[in-house]
Amino acid sequence: MQFERTGVPGYEVVEVLGQGGFATVYRARQLAVGREVALKMDSRVLATDRDRQRFLREVTAAGQLSGHPHVVAVYDAGVLDDGRPFMVLELCSGGSLGDRLHRQGPLPAAEARDIGVRIADALAAAHAGGVLHRDIKPGNIMIDRYGNVGLADFGLAAMPRPGQELSVTREALTPAYAPPEAFRLAEPTPAGDVYSLAATIYALVHGRPPHFPQEGSLGIAEVIVRHTWPLADLPGVSPRFTEVLRHAMAPDPADRLPSAAALREALAAVDLADPGGATPAPVPASVPVPAVAPPSVLPTTVPSSAASPRRKKARLRVSVAAVAVVVVGTGGTVAYQYLPPSTTEAPTTGPSASASGTGEPSGSAQAANAGFGVPTTTEDCPAANIAGLDGRCTTTAECWGGMVVIVGIVSVNRSDCLVSHPWETFAIAPLPSTGMTNNQRELENHPDVLNLCSLKVLAESRRGDAVKIDPARWTVDVLPPTQTEYADGLRVMRCVATITGEQSTGAHFRPRS
Repeated sequence: MQFERTGVPGYEVVEVLGQGGFATVYRARQLAVGREVALKMDSRVLATDRDRQRFLREVTAAGQLSGHPHVVAVYDAGVLDDGRPFMVLELCSGGSLGDRLHRQGPLPAAEARDIGVRIADALAAAHAGGVLHRDIKPGNIMIDRYGNVGLADFGLAAMPRPGQELSVTREALTPAYAPPEAFRLAEPTPAGDVYSLAATIYALVHGRPPHFPQEGSLGIAEVIVRHTWPLADLPGVSPRFTEVLRHAMAPDPADRLPSAAALREALAAVDLADPGGATPAPVPASVPVPAVAPPSVLPTTVPSSAASPRRKKARLRVSVAAVAVVVVGTGGTVAYQYLPPSTTEAPTTGPSASASGTGEPSGSAQAANAGFGVPTTTEDCPAANIAGLDGRCTTTAECWGGMVVIVGIVSVNRSDCLVSHPWETFAIAPLPSTGMTNNQRELENHPDVLNLCSLKVLAESRRGDAVKIDPARWTVDVLPPTQTEYADGLRVMRCVATITGEQSTGAHFRPRS
């Protein structure tokens, strides 16, 4: 496959390196110079000035710093004729530190300390150039073929200008590494990057971020409270090392190490050979060794506290989506765990709050109702015509308020259809057998979900005056089961829709009674 297919001449694709919700990264060959590169192709179109400014910000921030030995270099960038942006980056064949942490478990303290010194130097250079990174974490520190580490992904970078106030809305946030002030929507500062880097170093040694449990979910309020807890010493490591990280992660930015350069110097000065009263490391349970260990460019020594191979570090991002509703970010749940996505927990608010329309709690008691938790029907139901999905319609209308989505976990309240509301159910179905998860981000691109939660099914499901509303005016989404429903075995998803940019009164898809 050659990149002429995507409209970018001069590059030949070798393989896909990674794929996320918004971009695909390819290993590609730059034909003019015979160099292997990483080609990042965004799936989103830069349709607005805000989108173009965000892309320009990432390219400019990364380009300003790409000469630093510990910043991933940017070679080229542009926008295709169809509006999709691309970037050509230095190829880091060793993957990320997040990948290594997942494969091999915690790093030796000395190695993590040295990585921290190098990335702190890159961060100091960024701050000196007026660039804030805002998303430092193991997954954004890459390893090149020589074993060198480099800071990558300046997609959230900010370049403050005198008299220009930075946006404090959170398009994306990694709660496990974000500073506590980010949850209060404080304006980003260099102190936030210092916190995130210190949290990253702590995670490299500890195996998981500070203040976060090994598995389970935390409400945002609890995350904020945990930020005030004392930072536990790292077992088997000189407490002087932890003290540096503790100083860099002080809850109040004014109490932190004053700069990335200060963090760099403090880390470099730590004598790890002096135990200084270090807490003894616990004796771990035996860890199964894979038959074929994945290669690593960095030293492959696995410490005795290595994480089990079944752990999986979930990518954590926060987004808030609502239609004609202003949502203040204190009511959701941040899921953080190393378990597979299918076990992700969701907020307790959502469809199960009163999904039956009777005020009765759903869950195991309602699951006996044909396995859907609410009365359903296939009669005069377009969803039932989609082969192999067991799609149905609710017998009465279901309406919902503004939807809050945090790391793919949905929080939404049931609304009376007779009052103003944005969302309404037009189909209901069991979760796909290959998509057993209550994470919306993982469900929304599943082929079965795309077939059922489609404008075609929506258009055929309209009733009454809704038939006069052009289907193109609707926005479609998927509503996964909640924590309670999923735990009780009620694996049901809903297709919901809203008239884009408007609130509705009344029911558009089913009779009210």
